[in-house]
Amino acid sequence: MAPQRERWTRPVARRVAGVLALVGAVAVLPVAVLAATPTPSLPVSAPLPTELRVTNLPPQAAGIFWRESTGATAYAHPGGLVVAGRDNYQDRAFEDVSAAGGTVLIYLDAVIDNPYGRYHDMLINASPCGPATSLWPGDYQANSWGHLNDFRVGSTLQGKFRCVLEAMVAENPHMAGWFADDLGSRSWFPGIDWAGFPDKEAYRQGAIALTQTLRSVADEHGLVFVVNGTWTANDGGGYPNTAKSGNALADGGFVANHDGQIRFFGPYGCSSQWAAQSQVTQGKAFNIALTDSPAGTVEYVSSSCYAYVNQQPDSAYDDGVAPWGTFHATGLPSRVAR
Repeated sequence: MAPQRERWTRPVARRVAGVLALVGAVAVLPVAVLAATPTPSLPVSAPLPTELRVTNLPPQAAGIFWRESTGATAYAHPGGLVVAGRDNYQDRAFEDVSAAGGTVLIYLDAVIDNPYGRYHDMLINASPCGPATSLWPGDYQANSWGHLNDFRVGSTLQGKFRCVLEAMVAENPHMAGWFADDLGSRSWFPGIDWAGFPDKEAYRQGAIALTQTLRSVADEHGLVFVVNGTWTANDGGGYPNTAKSGNALADGGFVANHDGQIRFFGPYGCSSQWAAQSQVTQGKAFNIALTDSPAGTVEYVSSSCYAYVNQQPDSAYDDGVAPWGTFHATGLPSRVAR
């Protein structure tokens, strides 16, 4: 894996310089002045006061670090945001981000049956949280990583989900929330023909129930969560309004490397339904977009719909990338509120 790691890290300085130049070119747009006086960050141990309004703009950099975490320390600032993987979430780099006032989200996928990592093992296999879960009836191969879990309302997985979330909170005081992968109101898995899927409504209701549990635990501990799965008007549907994009329970959505598609993902990210039922972000959406090119970064920055944007191809998700600029405080949590 070393040659691949070198391949994706050597161009960082040139790539970041290019992004900075391009972002500077759009600095005259409204996105650069929407939050001229950012809200100061909270004390790391305090819950978010109801009277404090968080600040999601102007956009700044975020990074994913599925495997190698050392580069995450570059985000150790108020406003910095990183996503940790299935098994590296307790690395010192993530603790440093939290201690500096940054936000650390931990990866969790309740939708497919890949048990790798402590919390996925707890959720899918027999554990103190409950018995082993089942597959969705029909034995659907979702992708190369696993099959579709049975996450229908009333399923074993739904019954175990809160327990696993609470275990994560108890064992990771530096965490600020979750990156909930594959969690949308419809499937985009390559192995599932959605047009012929026999129980679309059960899929939607199960996904809603998972986000309800995430929201309940997040609000209890002053945390946030972002969903990587679409909640699109009239195509799976948003929540609670199916004709409107966004999930009101989630603090934001994630757009993975969709350069050139801002005509769709701009209005999608700007939907007022995002975060409307979050007690933590109070209707301010913290959407994240990662891009393949400097031009893609500029289009998402200038849309004013994404709080976090960075150039990080999916081939660089394991090792992360550097931020492209400075950081500003947002009011997002930096650790579990006690």
